[in-house]
Amino acid sequence: FPNFEMSKFLQGLDVVVITVPMTELEETMETLPLEKLRNKLVVEMSPLKVYPRTVLTNTLPADTDILCMNPMTTAELELDGVPIVYEKVRISDSLRADCFLSIFERARSQMVEMSAEDHDTYVANAEFVTHLTGRLLDRDLLPVTPVRSKEYSALCNVAEMTANDQFDMFYGMFKYNDQAKVMLNTMRENLARVERKIAAKEAYLSASAEMKNTDRQKLIAECRLLLREMARSETDSMKEAPTLKKDVPSGTSSTKKKD
Repeated sequence: FPNFEMSKFLQGLDVVVITVPMTELEETMETLPLEKLRNKLVVEMSPLKVYPRTVLTNTLPADTDILCMNPMTTAELELDGVPIVYEKVRISDSLRADCFLSIFERARSQMVEMSAEDHDTYVANAEFVTHLTGRLLDRDLLPVTPVRSKEYSALCNVAEMTANDQFDMFYGMFKYNDQAKVMLNTMRENLARVERKIAAKEAYLSASAEMKNTDRQKLIAECRLLLREMARSETDSMKEAPTLKKDVPSGTSSTKKKD
C-alpha cells in the first residue's frame, strides 16, 4: 500500500502482526510509516528469530513494543496442542502483550517462552531439516497405497505440510540460519554414504555368488575325476585277476580203459 493508505490503516490499530518472508522483512519495514507504529505492539512471525528480532529492533521506534513468535503449525493454522514459541523482546505494556498471547492459550496451544538464540539453536535447525526432508519427498516417491504404516504416514504428512509452504519461506530458513549449509551438506553426505553401502553390499553378494559358483564347478570337476579314477581302478583290477582252473576228481582217469 502507499504510505498514506497504510498510515490511515494503522491509526486504529493497537497490535500489528507482520507475516512476510524473511527475505522481504527488511524491505517491508522500510516501506512502513514507522511513526504510526509508535506505542503499538508489533508482532513478527517467522520460522527464525535472531534475524527478524535484529531487523525490528534496528528499525522500529524505541517506544514500539516488539514480540517475536513462531507458531509451529501448518498453513491450516490448527492451534490445538501446537507449540507457540515466543520472546518478549521489548514490552512496555505487559497487559496488552499478555492479552494477545491469551488468544493462543485459549486455543489450547502449547506456549513456550524462549530466547531467539535458543530458538534458532534448537527449534530452527529441526524445522529446517523437516522442511528439507519434506521437499525431497515428492509425490512420485510417496504413491498412494491402500495400507499405510505409521512411518509411511508420517512421511506423507511431512511432504503434505511442506508442499503448502512457499519456497521463499524455506529459502529464508536457509539463508538466515548459519547451520543450514552444514545440515544440507550432512544430508548430501548421508545420502552418498547410503549409496556407497548399497554398492558395497551388491559387490559383496556378487563376489560371494561368483565364489560359490567357482567352488561348485571345482567340486563337480573333482567328483568327475574321482569317478574316472574309480572306474579305471576297477577296470585294472579285473584285468589283473588270475584265471581259475576246474579241479579233476581223484581216481578218475582222463583215458577210458578198454573192455
